[in-house]
Amino acid sequence: MRERSPSAILMVVGTAVLLVLLLTPVLLALFTLIVSREFFFNYLLTAELGLVACIGALFLTIGTMTRRMDATLLFIFLPLMLCTLFALMVLRDPSPVLSGFMLVLYNLSLVGLTFHGIKSLRD
Repeated sequence: MRERSPSAILMVVGTAVLLVLLLTPVLLALFTLIVSREFFFNYLLTAELGLVACIGALFLTIGTMTRRMDATLLFIFLPLMLCTLFALMVLRDPSPVLSGFMLVLYNLSLVGLTFHGIKSLRD
């Protein structure tokens, strides 16, 4: 049986938090469809729960750094996630194209961080 280190536990928790955050809009849309027979997909939910994403990314970063693993994907997607989330929260009345583009970048960075967590846990 393999021993679980605190860094591996932090990586599992961080990856799970990011994965649940990504799946939350889909699961809530399915729940709304079943309960009220009306499809409602909240595409802004991942950005609204940005603090949860930051906590998951923090756990993933600490776990990766303490295990001294390859962190190339982490160093690409973590600044992208933080910058786009900050810009989404700070900009006043941005154009719909700019805010949509930044929201797509933010969600892609969450997918990249989740992929990093899953890839690191498999190694």
